[in-house]
Amino acid sequence: MSDSPIKSILISIGIILLTPLIADAYKIKLQLTGDVNFPGILKMSAGADKKFDRLCFLGQDALGMIDLSFLETLVENGVPEGRYKVAHALPDEKWPSRSFSPNGALRFSPLPGLQSAVFKSSGKNGFAIHGKDFFPLAAKLTQNPKMILFVSDQLFEKLIERWGTLRISNWDMGRFQDFYKRNTQSIDQWEVRVEKVALDPVKSICEPLKVQRKPGASPE
Repeated sequence: MSDSPIKSILISIGIILLTPLIADAYKIKLQLTGDVNFPGILKMSAGADKKFDRLCFLGQDALGMIDLSFLETLVENGVPEGRYKVAHALPDEKWPSRSFSPNGALRFSPLPGLQSAVFKSSGKNGFAIHGKDFFPLAAKLTQNPKMILFVSDQLFEKLIERWGTLRISNWDMGRFQDFYKRNTQSIDQWEVRVEKVALDPVKSICEPLKVQRKPGASPE
């Protein structure tokens, strides 16, 4: 019986020591600049040794699907900072997959109490992260290969009607979705935060590297 108080003390100490680790786990940060060329980066943590850093959102010059009007809304009305949650596709979207699937979209809706001029003026429900296209999802909706591009474009139009979209590359989307899938038991486990950050640090991370292709030539 004399060991019981000692065990209780050790358990309490263990809980105290583990609390910071639990608090640091399962976090997603959208760090946005309010710039149309370098919109920001995403950081994701699923524990001390499970991190996904420096995922760059693409700007207006990127090829593929870009909702420039939403990026301009962020410039005009400011970044809607605050706490969010991972969200499923809305029923009226008629999205091929309710959850975050490869080459799909990951959605974030603001928690109650977050007032944002961005979402009020645009009528959107939050943020959605997507890649260059939705070809694999579109292929599930049509048997005609010639219609896949058209269906992919339709999915994008549905997405931007309801969500403020942020674009990443298809290569990053593959890595991002894989990390998310491996580390997600429930969408409710993620603590999501959107914050405004300075442009220069993001630009230094996301600006394409200049390559000197020939000796003496100017970097490209």
